[in-house]
Amino acid sequence: RKKLVLTEAELAKFDGSDESLPIYIAIAGRVYDVSEGIDWYGRGGSYEFFAGRDAARAWGTNCLRFPAHYTHDLRGLTQYQLDSVKGWQKFYDNHYKYYYIGEVLHDPIDPESEIPPSCKNSNPKPGF
Repeated sequence: RKKLVLTEAELAKFDGSDESLPIYIAIAGRVYDVSEGIDWYGRGGSYEFFAGRDAARAWGTNCLRFPAHYTHDLRGLTQYQLDSVKGWQKFYDNHYKYYYIGEVLHDPIDPESEIPPSCKNSNPKPGF
């Protein structure tokens, strides 16, 4: 199976709003098909905000209701938080329902841009 390479705009089309398309999430550049979890990642699902984007920062910080963290920008995260991002990638790499389908190409982050602010409940999921 050929791996996909998507732009951010292309990835955004797979956000669950078009029921004829699969649902994709991305974590630090790695794209996963999570269509089997439509109740979670589709419209109205608990994790719909992950669909169609690379929200690696939210995966690392566990700031799930903080839109500033719906980004692939990992600057300023602790090693523990970065390890959590890798743990989530491993989780999806080995999941029985969801699967890796390719990569998303991101525009470079301007090193002079502001680092996303932290949220109050920045606690990565333990166990990774």
